Amino acid sequence: MKQRNPVHLDAPHADMVGNRHALRSQRTRELLLDTMYRLALEKDYRDITVQELLERTGVARSTFYAHFRDKEDLLVAGYESIGVPPTKVCEVSGDRRVLLDVSSWLFAATERHAELTTSFFSSPSQGVILAHLENILIIQVREHYQKQGLYDSQGLRGEVVVRCFVGALIGLWLWWVRHDYPSSAKEMTEAFDSLMNNGTWPAAG
Repeated sequence: MKQRNPVHLDAPHADMVGNRHALRSQRTRELLLDTMYRLALEKDYRDITVQELLERTGVARSTFYAHFRDKEDLLVAGYESIGVPPTKVCEVSGDRRVLLDVSSWLFAATERHAELTTSFFSSPSQGVILAHLENILIIQVREHYQKQGLYDSQGLRGEVVVRCFVGALIGLWLWWVRHDYPSSAKEMTEAFDSLMNNGTWPAAG
């Protein structure tokens, strides 16, 4: 009697099990992130403990550490959950360029989560949180410049461009957050891109 091949019979079942596991894993991550955000509206980020997150969510300690190294890793995952900045094609000084739409990505996401952002950046822990955001932006911008052939890893100029761009973006963004969002995310994006991507300075006088 010919023996059946168990691989083909079990593959659909294995896919279903894998999908259920992935969905359960995603729900756990989202639950932990949501709980951390809620706690951040109540207290300083430094005062939030892993134990408190576990008690609030009912997630087992082993499960938490299967997903995250510590609460700072959870914070980084929160930034990553916003997604990756898209690219757009623009004409700059007559040249066609592929630009990373990171300013729109940052301002729009902040506008959607303004209360949480204000809480984070009004707390004593803002330095820790800002350092993670800056690092994520630097990595994104550097990788984009590398893909476009605009970054020389052997020289200084590529890294100078990355740091200047990210520094300008964070500086303007922090001013916007700390002044309680005086303009819309769209207006902030357009103003930043006009200068940093197109080199258009305000008219004198």
